[in-house]
Amino acid sequence: MLKTWVIYSVSLFSTFIFFLCYKMWVSWFCLIVLLLLPFLALGMCIIASRTFTFKSESPGSCPVGDPAYIRITTGGIASYFAFCRIRTVLTDRMAGTTSKLTIMVHDNGVTKIPLNTSHCGAYSYRMTRLEIYDLFGFFFLTRNINKDNEFLVKPVASMPSVMPDLYGFKAKSLRKAKQPNTEIYDIREYQPGDPVKSIHWKMSAKKDKLLVKEPLEEYGGHSRVLLKLTDDRDQLDLHLGQILFTSRFFIEHETPHKIRVIPPDRSEVAFDVESEADLERALGIIMRMKIPDKAASKATADEEDTHED
Repeated sequence: MLKTWVIYSVSLFSTFIFFLCYKMWVSWFCLIVLLLLPFLALGMCIIASRTFTFKSESPGSCPVGDPAYIRITTGGIASYFAFCRIRTVLTDRMAGTTSKLTIMVHDNGVTKIPLNTSHCGAYSYRMTRLEIYDLFGFFFLTRNINKDNEFLVKPVASMPSVMPDLYGFKAKSLRKAKQPNTEIYDIREYQPGDPVKSIHWKMSAKKDKLLVKEPLEEYGGHSRVLLKLTDDRDQLDLHLGQILFTSRFFIEHETPHKIRVIPPDRSEVAFDVESEADLERALGIIMRMKIPDKAASKATADEEDTHED
């Protein structure tokens, strides 16, 4: 806008000199037009701001690497007599970084703003202010919009180097059986109240004391998948893709499991996953977690090396 006023001032001064040197109707006409131009521009700006309509739509999510856009729909007389700038604040929640963008909209209709989908994570586009300029750029009027558009860039399932083995991944353990007769049992000393049927007579005779059989049964515990947050976004994208593949594999085989995440600034977080909805909810929370910055990652690595030494 400053550039417009500088050009206008130089043009007005030159026209006034021309009028003094050449007092004809042409010089009068040029001088009057230049003097009226700011008032005309102000009228354009006011009309445009009063009739301007604005609407934005953003996708809720998209796979990493796929193109995605925020659709901005404008209407009114603004497209004919004005243009607008949209002040936007972009926040990368995983990296914890914020940047400011200025989006120019020149015409009536739909404008597509490309979104950054190069890495997984939760991103927020907060449109804070709308500036409506006249066609010449002399004046502008502002409107606060404060509209948030958050979208998730989701990982793409990637097969890990070693295929999950259900037997190897599913934790097996023993617990006290609900049924009295099982093939698996433990031996312990007799306690008052134990049924006579549970006495192990052969073992009691050998040990010369009463021993009883305590029935046990196998049960499957939760499989565990570990994710360590890192500042290497390419590596993190790969690990998230492998987590997605592995969790879906377990869900398809009806194997409950846990996703364990190690954030940089707090203790471990675990998510119980038994269905696709649980997995989607867990990934949504993970992609809103803050990853360590490079300085913190280097300090952690140095500390681990010191402990090893």
